[in-house]
Amino acid sequence: IKIEDILPTGEKISIVLEGSEVAESRVLQILEMLRIMAGNEQRIEDTSKLAETLWNVLLDRFGDGKPFTSRDLLKAVFEDLGINLKLNTISTYLLRFYRRGLLRRLGKEGMSIRYVVSKRIPQTV
Repeated sequence: IKIEDILPTGEKISIVLEGSEVAESRVLQILEMLRIMAGNEQRIEDTSKLAETLWNVLLDRFGDGKPFTSRDLLKAVFEDLGINLKLNTISTYLLRFYRRGLLRRLGKEGMSIRYVVSKRIPQTV
């Protein structure tokens, strides 16, 4: 049995249980451990860290006014930090940054919205 999960911090966990008779209780213990590791208190802290991390990558890569899409940021985060996030996570944070006035929308590029960093950019979010 192979169990994989990605924590809110972007860390990937893979656990493999091998054997002819893997007990259901073992699987439940592992699932409980994953639930604890991704608990609500930890998520709140990690969410602010993730926002800050994304903002820093965004400034480094696109702070010069270069337009970008959610896929561009997804690729940049993976290339710069090795963090493999889901596209909907990136899109959620871009929407939050946009609503706070940190980003401007330039229209669509295919199915993706193009963003640009606003002129008045804070160094932290």
